Amino acid sequence: MKALIISDNHGDTYHMEEILSIYEKEIDLWIHCGDSEFTEENPLWQNYHTVKGNMDNTNAFPESTVVKYYDNSFLVAHGHLHNVKSSFSSLKKEAEKEGVQVVFYGHTHIPRVDKEDNIYFINPGSISQPRGPIHKGTYAILELEDNSGIVRYYDEEHNPVPQLNEKIEL
Repeated sequence: MKALIISDNHGDTYHMEEILSIYEKEIDLWIHCGDSEFTEENPLWQNYHTVKGNMDNTNAFPESTVVKYYDNSFLVAHGHLHNVKSSFSSLKKEAEKEGVQVVFYGHTHIPRVDKEDNIYFINPGSISQPRGPIHKGTYAILELEDNSGIVRYYDEEHNPVPQLNEKIEL
C-alpha cells in the first residue's frame, strides 16, 4: 500500500495538481492534513481525504477522521486543536481511542516522523510554506507492506529527501 500525505498548501493549487498527475497511477490512498484553503467544491477532493485546518474557512471538512484502507486505519488531523506544537498527548489519546497506530498531521510545517507508545506521528511538512531542516516544500509517501514500511519524503520539485526518511514497524 502506498499513501501520499500532504499538508499546508495554503491555497497553492499548482503543487497539488502536479503531485496528483505524477502519482495518480501508483498511489492507493491520498491524504491531506488541512490548511488547503480550498472550498469543498474543489475537484481535488475527489481524490484526497482531508480535514479542516485552522486556516480553512469551511465547515465541510471534519476536524479529524479515521481513514481505512483494507486492514489499515489511519487517524488524520491538522493538529492545531491537539496542540501538536507542544506535545502529542492529545493526538495520542485520540489514536488510542480509535485503535490506530499511525497518525497523519500537519500544522507545524515541519516534516518529521515520531513514535510514542507504538503510535507513529507523521507530518509531511508544508508543500508551500516550509519550516524546519528543509528549506523547500515537502510531502511524504508511506509505503506499507504487512506490518513494516518506510516514510519517504520529497521536496516540491519531487526530489527525494533521504535524510528525512524513516522506517516504521507496526
